Amino acid sequence: MDAQTYLKDYIKKSTPILKKFFSYKEKEVAGISSICAEMMRVYVDFMGGKNIRGALTKLGYECFGGKDEKAILEASLMVEITHSFLLMHDDIMDQDCLRRGEPTIHVQYGKLHKERYQKGEPKHYGICMAIDLGDAGFALSHLVLAEAAFAPLIKERVLKRFNKQILTTAFGQAIDVSYEHSQNVAEEDIMRVHRYKTANYTITGPLQYGALFAGAEETEIKKIENYGLPVGIAFQIRDDELGILSEEEKLGKPIGSDIRENKNTLLHLKALEWASPEDKKFLESAYGNRGLTSDQVKRVQEITFKTGALAYSQKIARDLVEKGKSFVPKITSDSQLQDTLYRMADFMIERDS
Repeated sequence: MDAQTYLKDYIKKSTPILKKFFSYKEKEVAGISSICAEMMRVYVDFMGGKNIRGALTKLGYECFGGKDEKAILEASLMVEITHSFLLMHDDIMDQDCLRRGEPTIHVQYGKLHKERYQKGEPKHYGICMAIDLGDAGFALSHLVLAEAAFAPLIKERVLKRFNKQILTTAFGQAIDVSYEHSQNVAEEDIMRVHRYKTANYTITGPLQYGALFAGAEETEIKKIENYGLPVGIAFQIRDDELGILSEEEKLGKPIGSDIRENKNTLLHLKALEWASPEDKKFLESAYGNRGLTSDQVKRVQEITFKTGALAYSQKIARDLVEKGKSFVPKITSDSQLQDTLYRMADFMIERDS
């Protein structure tokens, strides 16, 4: 099955379960305050996207012999709920206003403040509510796992690995934020961020949770890293490419936001390294400039193309994907599932959003 078909099938099957879960939680917390009930509605409305992590949890389960589709669909929601709370916090740190074409959570609550309250500052209120909603999402993801229809020992193993991966992601984010303020960032530093911030929790972790739900042994779990880490790093490299080269309608956020935020990417690093003195001076003034115009973004794009930075980035991503794909036979001997893993890896660098 090709990647997009697998993802669409997962969304079709998991969405009713997700809505039922949040509907129940909304009723449960309504007795505390209408504010809390609204938080559950805001949370589920924010969720969406390609559902890559939830789908990979299901795929990992199937690769290791799991057969209870309903149980894994329910359990996999913990990964998608987690993804959403990490995005809420990430949008605050990146000062992003759009996510999938809609206002980010802190922006939404900032607007609600203006409509409802006379005291306080809307922006600060929005940030506070987004942080709190994200914290609630972390707890909700653990509740999903606690209520999953799997044996206690299995859930304990998943919980341990799940928390380890989220901790790793937090460290990766801290490194990323810190590197934005450094002038001496090397390619190995960028790859370190990609590994710890993205690859583990996007590809490796979900596949491993699924495998654990299916009862896989630790020796088998370890094999997934050989596939997940290179493919996950490639996923982030593609994200960085889309961040300055895609179209806003496809990406769901303003093109050039990575430039304005002075993100450390292979494109940024190599364009600076290979640019002419004049172009390098322009890039140095463009990256980190919050007031960058669309014409200036286009010039960054042009420099990124002509220096060969994009071609370099694409080659690194393709090589990583091929490396990951070479380990697929170690994960499963099922030819159909192997094909899905191959196609999923290719999708990570061929997607346009």
